[in-house]
Amino acid sequence: MTMINELQSGPAATQWLNKGEIAHHYRCSVRHINKLMGRRILPFLKIGRFVRFDQVACDQAMKRYQTRPLLT
Repeated sequence: MTMINELQSGPAATQWLNKGEIAHHYRCSVRHINKLMGRRILPFLKIGRFVRFDQVACDQAMKRYQTRPLLT
């Protein structure tokens, strides 16, 4: 993973995470991440057997499922 992060540096550098790291970021299981990948909810990059997630792109994708609070 350090090789990918070294390719981009500076303030706009993308942070690439593996399945375990993105699961930890969202406080869920790796199995749930696999389900989100299968449903094409989370964008990911797959090269051979290596899967990486752009944290910013995943956060934007997850915001589409955010609900608004009810007005009382």
